[in-house]
Amino acid sequence: MQSFAKRHFDKILEKGELLGIDKSCKYYSSCHHNNLEDCTFCYCPFYPCRDESTRGKWIRGAIWSCEDCNWIHRTEVASKVLEEMKNLGMNKPEDIEKEWVSLNKVRERVKTLYPP
Repeated sequence: MQSFAKRHFDKILEKGELLGIDKSCKYYSSCHHNNLEDCTFCYCPFYPCRDESTRGKWIRGAIWSCEDCNWIHRTEVASKVLEEMKNLGMNKPEDIEKEWVSLNKVRERVKTLYPP
């Protein structure tokens, strides 16, 4: 996990609540074409999900791009994902990698509740 992502997940998991929109972020104006409701999962815990139904896509044949995905940035989705992460006892970034299989089951459940 990249150090930027690790610091971001530290903040999310410590705070335990949605961060909302962060217009002060230097990437805000270019992130997902400004079509955001919530910046909590700036770094998606499901990356790379490889799920084209979220409008993610393969570029250059081998790199997963989330550029067109807004699903994780919808408030109801971010809220449910964070709730499920807490239910799994995730309280540090390392838990995301350790609980990858369980976390992907969360993604599937949340997708059922809130389709992309």
